[in-house]
Amino acid sequence: MSGISDMEAHLRPLMLKSLDGDAAAYRTLLEAVRRHLKLYYSRRLTPALAANGDDLVQETLMALHTRRMTYDRSQPFTAWLHAIARYKLIDH
Repeated sequence: MSGISDMEAHLRPLMLKSLDGDAAAYRTLLEAVRRHLKLYYSRRLTPALAANGDDLVQETLMALHTRRMTYDRSQPFTAWLHAIARYKLIDH
């Protein structure tokens, strides 16, 4: 997947299935999001803070899990995910 639209096309259906109770889709979603967040944070953290990337990934995944019911199905999933990730980075 090369761009946001490709990622959206992959992740959004998984999120929707997850919200409908599909546990396998949720596991797949979390793994795909974990890989994406590792890259997201590695591009934004200075070398001195790079060791904190895994913690940020975990915090973001926990936030996604606890707030997943707030996701508006009519909106792009990646925008929602990136908003959570951005706030976690700011908080960090």
